[in-house]
Amino acid sequence: MKRPVVIVLLVAALLFVLAGIGAVVFFALRGADFAAFNVPLVSATAEESKTLKVDTKKAVTLTVDDDAGDVSVVGGDVEAVEVKIVKTGYARTQSGAEEHLKDIAFDVKQNGNSITLTYKLNGAQTRQVDTVDFIVTVPTETVVDIENGFGTVDVADVKGNVGIANDFGNVTVKNVEGALTLDNSSGEIEVSNLNAGAGDVSVTADFGKVTFDNVNGRNVSIQSNSGTLNLTEVRASGDFFSKSDFGDTTFENGSAASVTIESSSGKVTVTKVNIRGALTIANDFGAIELNQALADSYDLDSNSGGITVDGAKNHIKAHTDFGSIVIENADNAILDLNSNSGNITFSGSLGEGTHSVTSDFGEIELNLPADSKLSVDIETDFGGIKSDIPIEVTLSGDTTADKNHIVGTINGGGSQLTVQTNSGGVTINAIK
Repeated sequence: MKRPVVIVLLVAALLFVLAGIGAVVFFALRGADFAAFNVPLVSATAEESKTLKVDTKKAVTLTVDDDAGDVSVVGGDVEAVEVKIVKTGYARTQSGAEEHLKDIAFDVKQNGNSITLTYKLNGAQTRQVDTVDFIVTVPTETVVDIENGFGTVDVADVKGNVGIANDFGNVTVKNVEGALTLDNSSGEIEVSNLNAGAGDVSVTADFGKVTFDNVNGRNVSIQSNSGTLNLTEVRASGDFFSKSDFGDTTFENGSAASVTIESSSGKVTVTKVNIRGALTIANDFGAIELNQALADSYDLDSNSGGITVDGAKNHIKAHTDFGSIVIENADNAILDLNSNSGNITFSGSLGEGTHSVTSDFGEIELNLPADSKLSVDIETDFGGIKSDIPIEVTLSGDTTADKNHIVGTINGGGSQLTVQTNSGGVTINAIK
């Protein structure tokens, strides 16, 4: 091997060695930094209190702007606004935490019955985020507006509109008479015993479970990117709307002029809800289950999931790409049922109108009163047709009576019933 080539190889090997040593030193130093960064923080706490006189004959307006800390607002039979402030400083040492505590500044302003509480973080705070908690007792007649960076928010026992915007932390609202607007980025939301009257209830959550219990208002709207929706005793004099990207939706014991529920992924269950207008449910991935949900009309759509309805009347539209459809205890229903892949079962009476029941792959079973008056067109490509109720076959020039296609009348004819399945049998059973 020639000398220049040997020299080049030796230099290259040396460079690799030096690079390895440099990497070891670099990551060792970075590890030291990380170790230092992960030193546990300690805290120091101090409390202050303020009493603010107000005119109790007029409503109070409370505004809280807190970058970091818990906020609690409770109404009561008081003649002043009582503010308890809890400051907490953080540092790597106790002495450092106490120094941080001295630098924490908040602001309390009053203009008549309008009170503003403010705590803003300074730009220098990085790892150690000092906090200020506001615990406020107000007269019952109080309008509340809270903007919080991170921390829990609790509002209770007030008569007045409530507005809450929170980035990170659980939010609880209870025993409130007034409209509610709530936006929470991350954290559970619990609303109970809220009467908005003629006002609206609007809740938006990015990540977190939402629970409603005994909530009344004009229009009620709930939107969640990720989290279950548990709704009990919710009543809207106007429209109810909910949307969830990921999580089950359960709505039990309520009422509304109309109900619209959208779900990207999760089961939707509606039980004992009275709807004066339309019930509309669209679910991408998940089952739809209705139990004694009474509406003027039903529009149920699932891309992947079964649809079950127990107790329904009027117009029923139920479509699913993958899943079965089961309709039970229906009364004077007008049917538009379609499953691309799944069985369809219907039990109940049919109203006056045009009925369509179709399935690409699946059995179809219809349980009808024996005295039903229908004009029928029943067809299956692969499967038989059976009926407990006699069908008087009608023949035309291009129609023949066979086991795969029957056109005729039941009890003299009536509303049109079209039943078709590409693969599966069709059965009509008589019920009393």
